[in-house]
Amino acid sequence: MTSQFDISRRRLLQLMGLTAVAATGGTALVGCAAGDDDDGGQKSGGEFTGVYDFNRDTQNMNVADNNGALLMSSIYSDLFMTTGAIYDWAGKTWLYQLIESSAWEGDVLVINVRKNVKWSDGTDVVGADFHQTYASLILNTPAWGDAWPFVKSIEVPETHTVKLTFENPYPGIERPVLKQRVWAKSSHGVLGDKAIAMLAEGVKNGDDEQVAFNDELLALKPTDYVCSGPFKIDLAQSSDTVLTLVKNPGGFASDKVRFDKVTVYKGDNKAAAQFLVERKLDYATNAFTPTEHETFAAVPGLALLETPGYDGAGLMFNYAAKPELKDVRVRKALAYAIDFEQVGKIARGKTFYVSKYHNGLPDVHSEELFAADQLAKFEVFGFDTAKAEALLNEAGWTKKDGAWHLPSGEKASYEIIGVTGWNDFELTATQVQEAWTAFGIETKASNVPADNPWGIWGSGSFEVAVRHWGNPFNPDYWGSGFTNFQLENGRTEEAPGQMLDLNMTSPTLGAVDVEALILTSKTAPDAEAQKEACRKLATIFNELLPRIPIWGYKYVSPAIEGVRVEKFDTAHTTNKNQVYQDNPVILSVLDGRLGPA
Repeated sequence: MTSQFDISRRRLLQLMGLTAVAATGGTALVGCAAGDDDDGGQKSGGEFTGVYDFNRDTQNMNVADNNGALLMSSIYSDLFMTTGAIYDWAGKTWLYQLIESSAWEGDVLVINVRKNVKWSDGTDVVGADFHQTYASLILNTPAWGDAWPFVKSIEVPETHTVKLTFENPYPGIERPVLKQRVWAKSSHGVLGDKAIAMLAEGVKNGDDEQVAFNDELLALKPTDYVCSGPFKIDLAQSSDTVLTLVKNPGGFASDKVRFDKVTVYKGDNKAAAQFLVERKLDYATNAFTPTEHETFAAVPGLALLETPGYDGAGLMFNYAAKPELKDVRVRKALAYAIDFEQVGKIARGKTFYVSKYHNGLPDVHSEELFAADQLAKFEVFGFDTAKAEALLNEAGWTKKDGAWHLPSGEKASYEIIGVTGWNDFELTATQVQEAWTAFGIETKASNVPADNPWGIWGSGSFEVAVRHWGNPFNPDYWGSGFTNFQLENGRTEEAPGQMLDLNMTSPTLGAVDVEALILTSKTAPDAEAQKEACRKLATIFNELLPRIPIWGYKYVSPAIEGVRVEKFDTAHTTNKNQVYQDNPVILSVLDGRLGPA
């Protein structure tokens, strides 16, 4: 079992590293106060229901074990184990939670901890809780990780004040800190104090003492969570198939939340679809098939809550396995041989979009970074087999008896892998296989097990893989560059991945060190320099097409109104948030905008 500290480079970057925010200011999480029908006309009471495929037999209640802890990887974790702050992706500001405010004083990030908040065991939330949690993160984050390795010292000058001194901070470095869930010193205090002492002694990540500390942290197995949010898990009312969350008096936002209870049913995608048909759920973010979405149309009171996607799916190449793909003309030809719109419809139904720019950025970010005249210059890879044929001919390929051959005379062939159970990935693989086969390229589609596709991608055990493009992990522009060029591209014997050479030659920018440019896009000392690097990365992506962006996610989450909950707020700026990172519906529960019917 792994924790958020003892994980692969890929997973750590997904969970912690791909995070940066230019803004340091924000607002307190505010909303309508709790009350009954006599308090401003707002009702309180009742329950909010959701679904998640938890497993009480294999999962624990150690909040430090982010991957293995019960419900901690779900959107519902914000209801019982509060983060420091939630980000408003459209407003580009912080909605503070356990943290009341934050500000930079030179290289020092000053965090003011919210006062008068209690853990579920009755103890106060104070700066010492933050100190212990942060010390553990600094100790257990590798040098290549984000934010924490840059912290030189932590001090708690007052009960509710924490100061972190950074080395060479840059705009956005604070995001992992503000987003971090803090655990109670009453549950993890012995280890928290140990982490503080080890840092004072100069112990660093990778030292034997740090490895032993991490093992000790993982071995901790509390029988219950000590919760900071408005709810806590009531184990007496829970079972292997249902988790019941009850109010946590004194917890964050407990005076604003209008529900008395939250019920989380155990269920995978198919079970969640059935629960919605039975109207057992109020809200679900599962990946439903187009057929299931058609079924939902007949469910009384069911609304579809649409939120933008910041990533999508396309094709990732293994340049070592198929060296002919190093020719950009070949990559572009393969793109022109695919009808993106058709693939998207079959794979996602109505819950997708085809990028208007094909520069590796989600369209919403493209339109924030570029002016209209700049956007018009990007090459768009619409379905055009004539262009595809011309490009392959130019690259020295020949077509004989309906089949394309490489310049060497060898018959061209590819295997595309999807992921078993990832319906949209499976369908994308088969649709591309059909398109390329019809175009004259022998193509096979297969699927790899869902338990570890990341390992297969990272090891380079593929020729062509259905894989993400864009920015799935955070609201900041630089994440797209990392995903598109560096993710699963270790270029080492142990983890070769794509084997994509990041020393590239751009038609407009000349010779470019893409790895250095990605680092600039994240760590440049001013926000405009970061944006300019992101613009260059988008230009390079469009010119050289290192992977093919077929379709983008458009998240449509079913929600049922009028049974247990009132109408969902679809006008709030946080409805532009990525649903799995800073969920807008959970936020509306926390700030009291969503209440019982």
